[in-house]
Amino acid sequence: MTGVLPTGEVIDDPAARPSEPHRTVYVVIDSNDDPNLSRRLAALEAAERIVVRPNPVRSANDLVWDVLAGAGKNPAAVRTCRLSIADAWKAATAWITAARVTDILIERAHRLTHREALQLAELADQADADLWLIWSGGGDPARMCNAIESLGRSERKGAARGRIPFGAPHRPVRAMGGDTFERVLPLPAPAVSHPLNPDEYADPDADWPALPTADFPLFLAACRRQLAGDTFDQLHLAYRTEAQATDAFVRRHRNHLAEGRTGNAFKRALNAYLRDERLGPAASGRLALIRLRAIQASLFAQGVLLRWQSRALGPAAADQLTTWLTPGICRALRATVSTHAAAVTVISLHLTAAPDRFSHLLCRNLDEHGHYLYLPAFPDAAAYLRADWAHEIDRRHQDESPSYAHTTGKTPLPPYAAELLAAHLAHRRADGSGTRRRYFADPKNPTLDASDRALVETIGRTCRRIGVNPFWLHRGMCEVAGIGAGPAPLTDWMEARRLDVVILSDEGPDR
Repeated sequence: MTGVLPTGEVIDDPAARPSEPHRTVYVVIDSNDDPNLSRRLAALEAAERIVVRPNPVRSANDLVWDVLAGAGKNPAAVRTCRLSIADAWKAATAWITAARVTDILIERAHRLTHREALQLAELADQADADLWLIWSGGGDPARMCNAIESLGRSERKGAARGRIPFGAPHRPVRAMGGDTFERVLPLPAPAVSHPLNPDEYADPDADWPALPTADFPLFLAACRRQLAGDTFDQLHLAYRTEAQATDAFVRRHRNHLAEGRTGNAFKRALNAYLRDERLGPAASGRLALIRLRAIQASLFAQGVLLRWQSRALGPAAADQLTTWLTPGICRALRATVSTHAAAVTVISLHLTAAPDRFSHLLCRNLDEHGHYLYLPAFPDAAAYLRADWAHEIDRRHQDESPSYAHTTGKTPLPPYAAELLAAHLAHRRADGSGTRRRYFADPKNPTLDASDRALVETIGRTCRRIGVNPFWLHRGMCEVAGIGAGPAPLTDWMEARRLDVVILSDEGPDR
């Protein structure tokens, strides 16, 4: 007769737990402490393979900081991020899972305790990666292998100690020598280097000469006088293509420009169009300037005036038109230990908005791999509603979430920022958030929602560390303090770049 365990009973015996898949743990025997093996580990280190070098002088709980340092986090900052040991293990698992690490290599694993080896094995199971323990010292690794294979049962005292019954879950362990290790885990293929000739493999969209600063009515004429003939032909082709795309955009949102409308819906749609499709992902500031002048001319022919105050942005105003979430900033954010701080900073920099509504984001509002963001709707009339149920306003069943004030539906995110958002999503899933809980929670108590003030402080602290000035979060009498603030921001991204929209009318004043 097969017995059924009670639902509420706590199961301490790992052999009595439900069967779960466990990844194989490989133990590489290096009794001679070959220095060539250390050089090989350095050559194996890559984005999908991390090498953890445990500190020989550490306490019983300090292994997680070595894992975070091996995952690419700043070694000087891992101990100052104010995380508990449990939260640090969750953060390490989230970062490794989001980076899609396939192999975790532990150098000098003979210095590990059996408890630390079990923690690393559980980390590899949760991250779906293979664990490689490099046994470089003397002694017999059989006892550690037994502890890993028996899920820690062999280390227990009393009646619970012993062999796992046949058919019970266990973790497979495989021992091998250095020669077999080199054959099973070969070195990655060498990276293909491009020739030194700068004319080859160049991005044609980023290779534009200096452009005139004339406004859109005179931009093409000034380019014709200043540029060479073939260069102007290429610019004119890009200009006409952009104008045609803008005409198609206006036709899709013709109803928002109807008489009697305030034009706010069209402004929100234009804000998302410029940020996500045209100006934000442009390869260079000069290409963004060409696109902007074409968009201005096309919109003006449709009765919409898009103004750009370029003098307020300084001498290199065109470079401010593209996204401010650059690959360099994302590389600096990857050194952040806290997934919470990295994710909220990414969204704030990409949307150029204060996080006055980020606390309402749900885990299901984010793509599993961090490529898209679905922001919930907040009508202006619902700004006074309580925060705990205001996010349910205007919820549609056919869409995970309709438009937010910054966008109109699904917001694409830069591919180099996907890992940062996916890491925090994995961290929230580890907290048991599911799909309907908040994406941003209180780091100290995940059951509570993050407050807007705490998110602002987190963004400011993270931006100071990476050397970014989020002027849309300034307080006091700052000239640009109002950008991104208020109950329902409409065009934060455009306002930060000194772009504003005026809907023209033949029968009355402009709207």
